Amino acid sequence: MALDKPILQVSHPSKVPGHSMHGDWALPGRQYSYIALLDLAKKHMPGKQAETIRFSDICAKPGDWFGEDDFSGRRYEAAEAKYPGILIHAMPNPCDRAYRMVDGRRRMEKLRRSGLEAGKFFVLEFEDCKEFIFDFLVEEDT
Repeated sequence: MALDKPILQVSHPSKVPGHSMHGDWALPGRQYSYIALLDLAKKHMPGKQAETIRFSDICAKPGDWFGEDDFSGRRYEAAEAKYPGILIHAMPNPCDRAYRMVDGRRRMEKLRRSGLEAGKFFVLEFEDCKEFIFDFLVEEDT
């Protein structure tokens, strides 16, 4: 996993530029880390086709991940379910499922609420993500 990038310091885990991982969602041996999603997507998304994946095979953060109901309000209403989310195959996750969602949980929730059991997702391998995983510090912990 990437170690050459300076450690980012943020006021709250929601402030990292990507998929934050801490608590139950932390990677083994790491307290706070994140996936730099934009950089990951630039390298691995061109030419990639979305795949149909069953929701029951996906581990996604809960709707109250940052202490509020993420499945209501402005951001939820603006989520466009027609755009595929991003999943990482074979990445450690607290649900012990095949896929870890790193982008698109509000979109997936909209699809679920519409009665679907599967949706379209871009799938990347955990091995491809490792160079885009960086540690961060939370200011209150320093």
